[in-house]
Amino acid sequence: MSKLLVETNEGVSTLIFNRPETKNAFDAELWSLFRDALNSASDDSDISSVVVTGSSNTFSSGVDLSSMMGDGGAEYEEPFETCIDALINFKKPLIGAVEGAAVGGGATILLHFDAVFIAPNAKIKYPFSDLGLAPEVGSSFLLFQSLGYQQAAQLLFESQPIDGNRYYELGLAKYVGEDFLDEANKYAHMLKEQSLSTIMETKAILKAFMQKDLAKSRSMETLAMKKLFGSEDNIKAVEKFFARNKK
Repeated sequence: MSKLLVETNEGVSTLIFNRPETKNAFDAELWSLFRDALNSASDDSDISSVVVTGSSNTFSSGVDLSSMMGDGGAEYEEPFETCIDALINFKKPLIGAVEGAAVGGGATILLHFDAVFIAPNAKIKYPFSDLGLAPEVGSSFLLFQSLGYQQAAQLLFESQPIDGNRYYELGLAKYVGEDFLDEANKYAHMLKEQSLSTIMETKAILKAFMQKDLAKSRSMETLAMKKLFGSEDNIKAVEKFFARNKK
């Protein structure tokens, strides 16, 4: 079965991360599939919006660290970077429906969505200080923009999970509730009744306001990630991660 399931209903495409054995962690293949599905939906005149969710009561546990060991790291960068490009450049409404874990890449991609619907039991975590790595996907800028310096710094420094209620209180979600997926789909179908051309033009204008700062943050994050990846802190943190997961 595919690592990304695609369902379409009356012009709304639903993308479902489907690696339940890894809590829907991203490997190179899943990043590639997500990229291709976004690009396809963006260019498909029959699709008005996209809802993204995860299988088995989990959104995504982030990067599949085991897939990056050895030669896997070299294969990872291109699909990851091109997927983030597709995410940033997606023309239509992009809606997240989140429950369970949304960690690392599973959390940072949500900052690029147009609306997030979240379950109260969701656990959002930016684990970079846990792993000896830098933030990614422009999350440093997007959290700073949304929350201000101190709130963004605390989320990124502490690597502590926050639940769906807190995520909503921070203004990062449009809705919190057990019926998050139904509400996400209702919202997608409601937007379908609006002018898609107007929405797309408005989204392009809003995105343009932060284009330079977002590009700058991604560049700085990439340099920091290259500096930290393979460092003593990073190696110790990853060893701790695998030891914890063997228990």
